[in-house]
Amino acid sequence: MPSEEFVTRFSRRLPKGYNGTATTFHRVGDLLPLALKEIGCRYQDRPDLILAAWPDIIGLKLAPMTRVTTFEEGILTVKVSNSTLYSLLSQHEKKRILERLRSRFPTVPIHAIHFRFG
Repeated sequence: MPSEEFVTRFSRRLPKGYNGTATTFHRVGDLLPLALKEIGCRYQDRPDLILAAWPDIIGLKLAPMTRVTTFEEGILTVKVSNSTLYSLLSQHEKKRILERLRSRFPTVPIHAIHFRFG
């Protein structure tokens, strides 16, 4: 059986800087906004989510005719099924798509979109 000195010395763990009068608990309402903010930041920093969000960004009509292949070093590469769609996206819709991507993922650096036929 351990000595009484050992039990009293090591049975309780006091936080660093605890002065004996302050409470040691935290309210969930105080911690929850901080935790949700942290989760949101981690969610926004994941570039693989851009690949998953592509159908929402491009729209439901064009999503079946396009496929995101890679997102590396801020460049999104998209395969397009036909030449007409390639022309439309690369000449007219590129700026709008970039703006939507940057507004949805503000912390991820998105420099350009490259459309590829095939």
